Amino acid sequence: MKIEKLIVDFIQLRIEGKSFDEIAKALKTSKSTLIEWNKKVEVRNEIKQGKALAINTVVKAFAFDRQTRLKTLLELSKKISDELLSRDLTSISTDTLLKMSIANDNRVSEIVNTTFEFGFNPSYHTVGINEAGFFKMQLDE
Repeated sequence: MKIEKLIVDFIQLRIEGKSFDEIAKALKTSKSTLIEWNKKVEVRNEIKQGKALAINTVVKAFAFDRQTRLKTLLELSKKISDELLSRDLTSISTDTLLKMSIANDNRVSEIVNTTFEFGFNPSYHTVGINEAGFFKMQLDE
């Protein structure tokens, strides 16, 4: 195999979480060679990007991206608010429901007030306004 192909295979195996020992056996290459390849910035960046993409794929598969989390938290916040308004508060203390509402609102705030970047070249776009002014968001790729 050519060295370039071995490096591509090395990167893929590192993305999959394989150890240097496992990769050395699989590629029939010395561990010290793998360590030298891993020192290259380009190789480390490829591994980092590959791992991030793999994680993003799993997150998307379970519909756990920011938009889904925000929607779920907002729906929960509405249910809590509706419950607070409709209850006589005999079975659950007002204090407990208010604490639940505040905790949920804080989670929503954390998501909404997060600054995000677009793509590999961070360029920001104003997408809304909050009490402190404009906030910026990154689109999922």
